[in-house]
Amino acid sequence: MQIKGPIFSIITPFTRNGSIDYKSLKKYMIFLKQRGAKIFYIMFYNSRLGLLSSKEIIELNFFVIDFGKKNKIQVIAATPYHISLNENIFLSDLFFKRGAKLISVIFGEKYYSEYQVEEYFYKLFEKSKASFLLHQQPMENGISDNPPTVKYSLKLLNKLAKSKKLIAMKEDAKNKNYTRSISRRLSKKLFIITSGRGKMQWIESANLGSHAWLSGISCLDPKIGVRFYNEYKNKNYKYCNKVIQYFEKPFFKVKDKLGWHLTIKCCLENQNLMKRFERLPLKELSSDKIIIVKNMMKKLLINSKKHFPNENFFTY
Repeated sequence: MQIKGPIFSIITPFTRNGSIDYKSLKKYMIFLKQRGAKIFYIMFYNSRLGLLSSKEIIELNFFVIDFGKKNKIQVIAATPYHISLNENIFLSDLFFKRGAKLISVIFGEKYYSEYQVEEYFYKLFEKSKASFLLHQQPMENGISDNPPTVKYSLKLLNKLAKSKKLIAMKEDAKNKNYTRSISRRLSKKLFIITSGRGKMQWIESANLGSHAWLSGISCLDPKIGVRFYNEYKNKNYKYCNKVIQYFEKPFFKVKDKLGWHLTIKCCLENQNLMKRFERLPLKELSSDKIIIVKNMMKKLLINSKKHFPNENFFTY
């Protein structure tokens, strides 16, 4: 599996009564595929796994995996945040057998020592038949007199990377210098997917070896991310900077104010791809916030027609 360029999160839609809207999910996946997406990622937060029951988590993973197999899309499945080792082994094997290329796993327990984290993942990799992506983000510190969160040390990540079962890592620490260190030191051992700060962060990290990024604005039109990646490979950095200037910056200005998860769902509603409904404890944007998102979407379309007249971005 080659994990390069834009990676597309599965955004799980809900109906007004809170059930998973599989009709809209299929519509969204068809849209992603038709606009050039090649890899789908069921990611804990974007895919709302924290809002789902155990049964629903299995059903959602199966639904996306089965779509991927029928449409030649590579799927990264995911297990929950809070989960025992044995349950993680069971679900990882279940999704891998179904056809997922990788299983995204995250350390959801409180952190007490590197040995604890190392042993957990070593046993997971040893006992499971699956291949894995590490969703690497700061861990909640269980020792009260220390900082509230702890980052994976580079020493620990290097140890984990020695396992042949670990193929990729989503770098989600959202720390510029840390991300650069990860890209520089681990990109020859793992596929590195950056997350946060969009394509600008990925460009900085790509120069140090990072392979892919988790799409933000490209969730609204995958063609943007696909074209951006191709132009980057062709060293057309002027084009890449235009995408950042006229698409990412206006989007980030709103996203940073209203929150990524709620903004992207509202944008997809504006595109008639799904409703913005959420499940508590997550709550969708209110009607007054929708106006902000709609105005931003209008600006993106204007920028597209003005600065990318031959691309037909946001028109499908």
